[in-house]
Amino acid sequence: MKKWDLTLPSLCGMFEKHFMLGNIASPGDLDVPEFEQMYRHHYNAVTAENVMKPVYITSAPGVYDFSEADRIVEWAEKNKITMIGHTLVWHGQSAPWLNRSADESPLTRAEAKANMEEFIKTYVSRYSGKIYSWDVINEAFIDSGYEEEYTGNWRDYIRRETDNPLAVGHWYLAYANGAGAGEHGSDYIFDAYYFTRKYDPKAILYYNEYNEEFHHKCTAIPQMVNEINEMWRNHPEYDGRLLIEGIGMQGHYNHEFIDIEKIRATIESFSKTGAKISVTEMDFTHGSNKEPAAPLTAEQSKNLTEMYATLFKLYTEYSSHIERVSFWGIDDERSWRSWGSPLLFDVNSQAKEAFHEVASIFA
Repeated sequence: MKKWDLTLPSLCGMFEKHFMLGNIASPGDLDVPEFEQMYRHHYNAVTAENVMKPVYITSAPGVYDFSEADRIVEWAEKNKITMIGHTLVWHGQSAPWLNRSADESPLTRAEAKANMEEFIKTYVSRYSGKIYSWDVINEAFIDSGYEEEYTGNWRDYIRRETDNPLAVGHWYLAYANGAGAGEHGSDYIFDAYYFTRKYDPKAILYYNEYNEEFHHKCTAIPQMVNEINEMWRNHPEYDGRLLIEGIGMQGHYNHEFIDIEKIRATIESFSKTGAKISVTEMDFTHGSNKEPAAPLTAEQSKNLTEMYATLFKLYTEYSSHIERVSFWGIDDERSWRSWGSPLLFDVNSQAKEAFHEVASIFA
């Protein structure tokens, strides 16, 4: 483990009056004293990078493995770090038994609903009271439609059939299989939140999405949140709280596609739902993962520095709506987008100029 400079200003300390400051961790990190010291210095919230995703929790009906998730949750509890649950219902990294038959055909609506409840009950009940918030549903909306006129109905943009097997909306297809009058494949969304509230009533329930500032998502997500919350208000078990209490903006940005004014407009759009907002998986790349990794040029480093400073100024401006900002990676070497040098710490875990520029906001 590389040595971290703990004389640097604390990131979470900088922003303690504005929002929580988080990052990710994996079980292999937890036994390394340097990692724990660094983490406690800079971050006060943690998301498991992978081991709490559905496929790592269950592989078959009645078969669950919580060993790695337990380690993360116990570590967070021991270190008084806020634990974020990620994620329960997702088209990716999920065991087929939840919504598909052995031949990949969709289960019936009734079968999928029963499996969803059994999975969520088993999972979230185990950690009830230990998880601050759950990313209940991750990435439910399609990627296409950016240039098309919005239809006015968020349900038109929920994932379903696609040529890409990794992007198929299996929950939608199962819920559509046997849907009756007035029912729809997208009804799985309400059920996912209802079951999570039922079995972990104290946790804050989030919806999490990427490319969230693109037009159809920026429009459809708050429409969906408002409609689900209105359905909940009319539900016999309504508890006086919103059902979807938070919206996660992943914040995976690239220098060619980032538009600060669109991000601002998205924050404003989401805030009108009354839900909290979190930036859940932030990083900022240069180049493309189709190109060989290379050190940033001086111009790219300057751009990275300016952009992180701009983003954090924007987030603090809207801190009355934003409750957390989390990075997705502790340094460039271990980032899932390492090819793009996306973080505040380089491959040697040393602070970049971008770190110091962010720190200067509060100097």
